[in-house]
Amino acid sequence: MTNFFYARLSLHSLRKNRKIYVPYLLTCIVTITMFYMIHSLSENGSIAAMHGGSTLQGTLNFGSVVVGLFAVIFLFYTNSFVIKHRKKEFGLYNVLGMEKRHLGLLLLFETVFLWLFSLVLGLAFGVLLDKLMYLIVALILRSDYGAGFFLSWKSMLVTLALFSAIFIGIYLLSFVRIRISQPIELIKGENQGEKEPKTRHLMAIVGAICLVTGYALAILTKDSVSAFELFFVAVLLVILGTYFLFVAGSIALLKLLKKNKKFYYKTNHFTSVSGMTYRMKQNSVGLASICILFTMLLVTLSTTTSFMVGRDDMLAQRYPYDVIVQANTTESANSKLVEDIHALLEENGLTPDREVACKYLPFQAFQNGNELIAKREAGMETPIILIVLTADAYNRITGENKTLSKDEMLLAESKLEYDLSTVRLFDRDYSVKEKVDPFVPDAFFANGVSQVLGGLYLVVSDDITLSEIYGQYQSVYGENALSVQLSYGADVTDSKEKQLAFQGMLASMLREKNYNARAFVRAAQADQYMSAYGGAFFLGVYLGFLFLMATILIIYYKQISEGYEDQRRFEIMQKVGMSYAEVKKSINSQILLVFFMPLVMAGIHVGFAFPMINTIMRMLGLINTKLFALCSLGCFALFSIVYVIVYLLTAKVYYRIVKKK
Repeated sequence: MTNFFYARLSLHSLRKNRKIYVPYLLTCIVTITMFYMIHSLSENGSIAAMHGGSTLQGTLNFGSVVVGLFAVIFLFYTNSFVIKHRKKEFGLYNVLGMEKRHLGLLLLFETVFLWLFSLVLGLAFGVLLDKLMYLIVALILRSDYGAGFFLSWKSMLVTLALFSAIFIGIYLLSFVRIRISQPIELIKGENQGEKEPKTRHLMAIVGAICLVTGYALAILTKDSVSAFELFFVAVLLVILGTYFLFVAGSIALLKLLKKNKKFYYKTNHFTSVSGMTYRMKQNSVGLASICILFTMLLVTLSTTTSFMVGRDDMLAQRYPYDVIVQANTTESANSKLVEDIHALLEENGLTPDREVACKYLPFQAFQNGNELIAKREAGMETPIILIVLTADAYNRITGENKTLSKDEMLLAESKLEYDLSTVRLFDRDYSVKEKVDPFVPDAFFANGVSQVLGGLYLVVSDDITLSEIYGQYQSVYGENALSVQLSYGADVTDSKEKQLAFQGMLASMLREKNYNARAFVRAAQADQYMSAYGGAFFLGVYLGFLFLMATILIIYYKQISEGYEDQRRFEIMQKVGMSYAEVKKSINSQILLVFFMPLVMAGIHVGFAFPMINTIMRMLGLINTKLFALCSLGCFALFSIVYVIVYLLTAKVYYRIVKKK
């Protein structure tokens, strides 16, 4: 037999098995297209030239790595479905006289055809759609589109190398599976697993422990730093727990229902429990994969959407004024700095709509009863960040007219709760005259209150009292003591272009006059926020599409697998006396329950993960918990609808297979 014969036979096999190969081929094409596009965007110099483009390109570089890893894992995974359905065919070829090396040659031609077809179409679509993706990125960054057609030869070579390696690996793994299998195993390969599944108690217990531990970490971890460190531990535990419980826990539960004779020996319960026992054995890994992918999809899109929608709130929280200057200089230099800022504003024709200049002392302290101690002592826990300022500064910020005596202070809490009527600070007692609301966003003060951890604002009577506290603070910290600092903020009503031009002049003035200060113009930071969170949103949607595609394909192959299995069960159940309606009702109830189990579990996973993810997002600047909750619910509702639509479409394929005579 010539190689030409095997080439023709492989094409015939691909056409005959188009029901399983067409979705697989489409998956390969889409994955190649998406990998090329994201890699090409990360290499596109026009994006790097955009304002904030370098930040986005870093995000795209990370995204190309994620898509590449996804391609390796998912294409190997989906190919296992394809080979499972081809085993019977390979077994028949083997029985009819083909040796294993001939089967390997047949498989090689099939792989080459799939590789060639996927790469040609995948790269063609990638090149054609790359410009569209570029326009979307430019729109997100609010930048000029630019002209021309970008073709990345480097991206084409990387794509070719990666997917060639993937197809070679898939071929070798498939050939080894066929090589080590006996002909009878190949013929029955599609029907393996007909014995009643064993109960794996240890795996079920370990799965439950992993899941409960992951949930506990997500709920009980309140500290943002710990939440960030433990997040991936919790994710790993939930993934392991999900797989173990779907594989072993579901079977253990069904076995317990079987032992309940009053429940089990009823017509509807008997067929449903028995059918689900075998169904869970064969499809538990696929169901767990759907659950994990759906959870990743929800978390990815809900977080990136929240950042994108809430970026303006985050910007306003981080930069409460259009122009902010934060200085660490001497008392006399502070006054001169404000004068120089006013002169520069006037020189550039910028008129402050509102402004405030506030000096303050930031330092860490530790609580011991009502005493705030500046240096850590044995047994003391997390430090409290303090901001000490005068009543005059407080009144200028708030527009109020508070007066305080030497031994009085106002107390404002940021994300903390203290019930203090007196405060002892550096061996001096101050009575808390009034508890006031936080009066300025935390980020207004440099080296000040953390937006995540919170702190205390202490408002004292006057500059003399502030100087006394500073002297006592210096005696404790010595050379390591910070100076009294200055924060200046102003809102201007001028155009964005004038504000951006002013930022450069302000930075130059601070350098030329040797001020130890930092300057921020909110208009400039807005572009950085757009590039960072817009890029994250773009990547979230991009990866979300990949996860959705993976979910749909697993569901499709799952429906095909169960269709062929239930075709035989359909006939057997009718032969033993069940009516067509009873059989159909039994199978439908099993399919619906099993099919929607991953959706329910994914919702539970996201619900338990919400507190930890919310804590991390607060650390990253999004403090609007309500917005994140709404985005999470919206994404779950949207993709639940998509999930149902996918079920209805793939169910048609299932019923066509089941009813086939």
